[in-house]
Amino acid sequence: MELVKANDSEADFQRFLKLEKEFNSYYDSLGIGEQYVRIPADKIPVADYKKEFLSYLAGGSYFVFIREQNDYAGYISGSVDKLPSGYQDGLVGHLDSVIVTEKYCQQGLDKILMDSFFEWLRQQGVEICQLHVKAKNIKAVSYYEKMGFEVDNLRMWMKI
Repeated sequence: MELVKANDSEADFQRFLKLEKEFNSYYDSLGIGEQYVRIPADKIPVADYKKEFLSYLAGGSYFVFIREQNDYAGYISGSVDKLPSGYQDGLVGHLDSVIVTEKYCQQGLDKILMDSFFEWLRQQGVEICQLHVKAKNIKAVSYYEKMGFEVDNLRMWMKI
């Protein structure tokens, strides 16, 4: 397995698009995608995906693919932001997305990606990392808790 830093090339965008569509279809099949504008994935304009991909590559962001030979198995993206004044720590890492295709699940690639992101955060002087996960995604919530994340607050929503 090899970690590959993404760039703004068309080839990397196509890799991202393929992984996103595969993951979003899987997420929808779990019945927990109703809160996402991106699901179903086939109804999202490619331009919207391109905008999201480029935002991941913006300054202060981290975006790395993981591949086995020429097969791109997943990616991780995140960023560093400054906390508002009054917080004890000045910087916080945001884990935006970690995706591993079904073919490569249960092979530890998620841990390789997460460890690479955490190392990058440490290099940026960050001591705290946060993420958002859907409460209905019990498998992901359990995974993140096993990694050491703690529930800090709850965000609720309703359709009106």
